[in-house]
Amino acid sequence: MGCRGPVSRPAKAAPNNGSSRPAQPNSGRTDDFLPALEGLRAIAVLAVLLHHVSFLSGLTYSSGLAGGVLARMDVGVAVFFALSGFLLYRPFARAAIQAQPKPPVRAYLWHRALRILPGYWAVAVVALTWLNIDYLRSLWDWAIPLLLVHIYEPLRLPVGLEQTWSLATEAVFYLALPLIAALGRRMGGRTPLARARRQLALGIALVLAGLVWNVIAHVPDSPLPELSWLWLPAFLDWFGIGIVLAVLASWPPSATSSPFLPDLGSDGSDPGEKDLWSGTQRGLRVLTFAPGTSWMIAGVLLWIASTPIAGPRGLEPATPVEAITEHVMFLLITWCVVAPLVGRGAGGVPRALLLQPLVRFLGRISYGIFLWHILALEVCFRLLGFTRTQSSFWVLLTVTLALTIPVAAASYHLIERPTQLLRRLLERRADNRRAGASSAVSVETPASQAVTSGPAEQPALAPRLVPSANPTGPQHEGGDSQEEQGRREHAE
Repeated sequence: MGCRGPVSRPAKAAPNNGSSRPAQPNSGRTDDFLPALEGLRAIAVLAVLLHHVSFLSGLTYSSGLAGGVLARMDVGVAVFFALSGFLLYRPFARAAIQAQPKPPVRAYLWHRALRILPGYWAVAVVALTWLNIDYLRSLWDWAIPLLLVHIYEPLRLPVGLEQTWSLATEAVFYLALPLIAALGRRMGGRTPLARARRQLALGIALVLAGLVWNVIAHVPDSPLPELSWLWLPAFLDWFGIGIVLAVLASWPPSATSSPFLPDLGSDGSDPGEKDLWSGTQRGLRVLTFAPGTSWMIAGVLLWIASTPIAGPRGLEPATPVEAITEHVMFLLITWCVVAPLVGRGAGGVPRALLLQPLVRFLGRISYGIFLWHILALEVCFRLLGFTRTQSSFWVLLTVTLALTIPVAAASYHLIERPTQLLRRLLERRADNRRAGASSAVSVETPASQAVTSGPAEQPALAPRLVPSANPTGPQHEGGDSQEEQGRREHAE
């Protein structure tokens, strides 16, 4: 299948609290709705859009700070990956730390498939029939992009779907997450604090594994395949920092309050065992986790990344050192952006910005923006007379947003939201059937046995990965991006 060079430049190559109570089935539910993360999705997807508009308008190649900063706005992909790691691993982390049954894997995978595939298939059909039909010579040519395996063969990024390399990578992460969670549970631990420490060690190991893979993938004469820098192992560090934050957010409250998330365990009770992080210096805590300071550090790191230290701005080959530097800079930027937002009530000024209604609206439809904005750019170039690399950045940006946002909103209301509502309807019917079957069994139980054994327990409701606090309200899970958190309860 023919295609031009990828528009998105992912990398460059030379790219309950711990209290003692009976364990209950863990449905993956969480009461910690973090609305700022919905707004953060808007920031991440707009960063990706700005990166592509800058590249295709030619601003990326201009001298000056603006072109350099916009050239690194693909850091939004790293933010999406970290959000997915945090939101999706948090239920597994809590279940493991609290020694509760793990969230059901079948329900988790079913939710993930319903979240990303209907919207993706809609945009894929449009892109394939409009821009790639001449290259679709067999059923396999159709199947490769539709099954999200187009990053495993050279020159398989279809025109109009170049940005979906990250969605293909994230889909593999969805499949791998239950295996990662199972490994974390097998690491065991006799107390909640011991289990939390081992979960944290697993997250740190994933970060290190991603960094090692990147080093091997970018060295000359690398033994890894040509496109290995697009595969999941190359981004385990970005997902891994989300997993680390998920563990810290699930830290047992019986331990000393974690300096990363100071609201945890700060109820004035006896601190109990010493927290792993209790020795962290106060200055490091403030610099890393004060929201405003942390975002300022992220801005400085982005400015540094915009210099030649992180390699060329466009698609020119980067040296191994430049490619790894850019990757690590994105890792640090993402940590500084996401970490201040994962504590309950945390966020300061950044949180206030992300909770603005317009920002949250854009976050709600961020998956559609991610999916459709490249096709909107193709409309600009093929139908509206814009010239690649020689167009006004601001005009191209305005037209792209004007085309993308209505289509993304329509995708949300016509595809994403109905799919999630249908899913919840089917789950409620399954719940009712189970409840009816349980009631029938209770009626048949002899009265004498009921007195002896006590009332029959009600069955646990069918598990959902992340329910909405408002059962009738729609959910929104981050696709891109990149994480599962609804309008009322996020999940990603």
